[in-house]
Amino acid sequence: MADSFFSIPDLRGFSYGATIAAGVLLWILEGIIPFFSGQKRRTRHAKLNLSIALLNLLILLPSGILMAFMLDWSGNVWPGIGMLGLHPAAEAIAIILLIDLWMYVWHRLNHETAFLWRFHSIHHSDAALDVTTSWRFHYMEILFSELLRLALFMLMGAGIEHVLLYSLIMTPVIAFHHSNISIPPAMDRLARFVIPTPMMHRLHHSRRRSEHDSNYGSMLSLWDRFFGSFLMKESLDGLRIGLDNESDPGRQQLLPLLKRPFRA
Repeated sequence: MADSFFSIPDLRGFSYGATIAAGVLLWILEGIIPFFSGQKRRTRHAKLNLSIALLNLLILLPSGILMAFMLDWSGNVWPGIGMLGLHPAAEAIAIILLIDLWMYVWHRLNHETAFLWRFHSIHHSDAALDVTTSWRFHYMEILFSELLRLALFMLMGAGIEHVLLYSLIMTPVIAFHHSNISIPPAMDRLARFVIPTPMMHRLHHSRRRSEHDSNYGSMLSLWDRFFGSFLMKESLDGLRIGLDNESDPGRQQLLPLLKRPFRA
């Protein structure tokens, strides 16, 4: 069973490398061409978000190994989309699209379900949106996500190679649309036909609920257009990032953030 996981070290390495490279490059660019200027204590802010991300690795690393074994096992029991007899390339594209559709649905559920929002709001309470925000999620949200997507991937007949390929493509896109870099408006308009862009995702992190309940896409922007959750404003003047009463500096510390979803 382990063969399906360890037979693709290059893809796995590229996925990890893409995450690190995208994060470092965007972090540097944020210091050179920021969209929101005047952000202070960038290093302190990054330390908080990276601390949360490192905690999540305690879930993600064993979960990845478990997923490799379970997908290998389920592939011998249930073919999923494999029963359609598609060409391997077409099958990979179909599975990647289904994974991205699930990511859209899961993200939207985190906004529309009060219980899930308790955990997802930790991500939205960051008032200094930048590339490190893309790794800031409460550990319980990560745990719920991993359990649900494992069952879904087994049902669709995904292999670990499909999951890693999706991660390789999706992770830099998520880092990009969370980043605090300024790009030409024409470039943003062109890119948003395919992927969620920084201008799209900044609205998603607005303090206004009518704005942050929009633009849920992870890798592709087509789901927001198809399901009517796409929102765009050409000017973001006056946009306030974060959540009222939850983005105060006193609340932006590791332990208060981890405890927050369990408060009455």
